[in-house]
Amino acid sequence: MLSLGLDTLTVAVGLGISGAGRPNRVRIGASFALFEGGMPLVGFFVGKAASSAAGDIASLAGIAVLFAVGGWMIYESVSGEEDAAFDIDSLRGLILTSLSVSMDELAVGFSMGALGLPIALAVGLIAAQAFFLTFVGTTLGHHIGEKLAARGELVAGIVLAGLAIILLGEKVAGLG
Repeated sequence: MLSLGLDTLTVAVGLGISGAGRPNRVRIGASFALFEGGMPLVGFFVGKAASSAAGDIASLAGIAVLFAVGGWMIYESVSGEEDAAFDIDSLRGLILTSLSVSMDELAVGFSMGALGLPIALAVGLIAAQAFFLTFVGTTLGHHIGEKLAARGELVAGIVLAGLAIILLGEKVAGLG
């Protein structure tokens, strides 16, 4: 779950660097927490349904999705391409930014559903972590700089891809 928080921190630091002010920190944190807590639920129910319908194939698909998200995060962090900038002060921009930062949680929820893992505690922890790290990231954004933000996304991608490899190893070894 820490890898998800690093991704959120990355975006929050970027928002802090771009000047997200104190009044926006709570609003941004609440929006990120809502989306990051809700997306795993959506993914969980889709993954659970897929697991019921397709058994082991769905759990392998969940692992593949987790690995793909981790790989994508690694690619984005080393490609040097700039992420799309949204006007965080508008409702549309806030929703688009919240949605974009929560897509990895959708994949994690799918993986949890496909693997039959419990979701309730994870959702609460993900949402609380998202709020806290968004607040911290926007607060410290002016002091940290963009290099650390890029490294946070790289670390998050490596952790997610590594988790997928561990889950695949357990599955192949007959432990999962």
